[in-house]
Amino acid sequence: MRWRIVALPIVVAVITSVGLAQPASASSSFTFNGPTKLPGSDDGTEPSLGIALQTTNVNPVGYRYPTWQVPGQFDGSADGVNFTQLTTPDPSASGDTVSQVDAAGAVYNAQICGSDEGPFFLHTCIWRSLDGAQTWPQVAVGADNNPGASDRPWIDVYPKQSRAWNADNTYVYLEYHTFTPDDLTYATVSTDGGATFGIPVPLSDDPNSAGSSFCSTIPSGIVADQRHPGTVYALWLSAENAVIGGTSGCNYTQAQVFNKAWVSVSTDYGLTWTAHLAWHGAYDPTTGSGDNASKIFGTITVDRSGQVHVMLPVRFNDNVLEFLATGTEAPADTKLVLVTSPDQAQDWTPAFIASRNCKGSHFYPWIIGGSAGRLDAVYYHSDSEKPNDPTSVWYTSFLQVTRAVATVGGSGAQYTHTPVVKRTDAVDPNPVHVGGICTFGIFCSAVPNANRNLADSISIALTPDGGANLVWTKDTNPNDQSEVDFACQTSGPSAFANMPNIQGCF
Repeated sequence: MRWRIVALPIVVAVITSVGLAQPASASSSFTFNGPTKLPGSDDGTEPSLGIALQTTNVNPVGYRYPTWQVPGQFDGSADGVNFTQLTTPDPSASGDTVSQVDAAGAVYNAQICGSDEGPFFLHTCIWRSLDGAQTWPQVAVGADNNPGASDRPWIDVYPKQSRAWNADNTYVYLEYHTFTPDDLTYATVSTDGGATFGIPVPLSDDPNSAGSSFCSTIPSGIVADQRHPGTVYALWLSAENAVIGGTSGCNYTQAQVFNKAWVSVSTDYGLTWTAHLAWHGAYDPTTGSGDNASKIFGTITVDRSGQVHVMLPVRFNDNVLEFLATGTEAPADTKLVLVTSPDQAQDWTPAFIASRNCKGSHFYPWIIGGSAGRLDAVYYHSDSEKPNDPTSVWYTSFLQVTRAVATVGGSGAQYTHTPVVKRTDAVDPNPVHVGGICTFGIFCSAVPNANRNLADSISIALTPDGGANLVWTKDTNPNDQSEVDFACQTSGPSAFANMPNIQGCF
């Protein structure tokens, strides 16, 4: 979301490092259609994408529901080529929009409540449509149930495939973080199709996760394991400890190195949660630099075997405070780091560089799981090692990871084989952005010469054939006007190992 704020005093401090495996790579064989500019998306940013995974009386299987801000607007498409503009749940809503589709064909939309919601303004609202996003008669106002303002809500639904499903029985899982009083990350759940939500539960459930997360967190996605009912995972980022977060402006600035990624798991449909440290990057308290995963967001998925995968955009040796103080940054790569858990987030593999030996900056990844050890990712890429440089040129890119299968042994979780990465930068052969990308969230408005034209995230989803469908923001138009573009995979390997290669949009 976009607020105007004043600058806050900043400081930092502490940490360890982690080794990084070098990936095997293979040449790309992926192609995509379009891209297609979504109707009505002028000035739109930060898109999300939900896809119907079975035919219902509402929509055919594979029907796509992209949404973007501000406020959350919708299009629809049955073929990934022709799109129809649909309705907006609330014209006053404040953005951070996300779209999901359940087994009944019901469409769910979460975003920040707008001014029309009175005292719930700047909380989370969740709408539901039973007629293909034509009308939105049901809304859970203030679904976060938190006294503090909530920000960057993420939702997932269960189930997405089932026989003769009643949407009133759908589980809707919500993750968000607050601005007051504690700035922690929370989850809450609806058991009645998004009509009502329960008491929020802090995702940091022990002194270690709570201490690192107090005052500074970045919620990075929540995902329900569709093959293991009741199992849900939520990802968030934190600084090294509460001292660093508490002296640097907390969630208002994100002016610190986010060198920890946490995954909390629930196996009882979101009633209780247990936090695990998935990744721990380096931090130097002397210089204030470290491995910073807030080139935002981190992203999480579950593959069909139940493995959990986390991908992080990590800028190594990132000195956030130096950039804020001087407006300059030393060259450094931002790589896509992958970690995998084979045992419900308890143990995690060593970090693996999924962006191969590719130089430059890899921002805004979003991933989706397929067969065991397979996942697809969309992200922005620039050859520049200075991501805030006004001359940086950015493209929309795609990669697929295979063989990311892990087991747990005496030395913890390890990949059974070196994962293989295939990628393409040709999703759109033209640049989607020229300039820097500011990743301080709402604090970007207080950073001199900051460029937040692309907002904060993009999205990917799979059709039933395992084809990747992508949405992203582009602003290389006259007067830097933004728009939301879509592309679907037309050739190359499916995300599902038992499916043939993709041949055209589903």
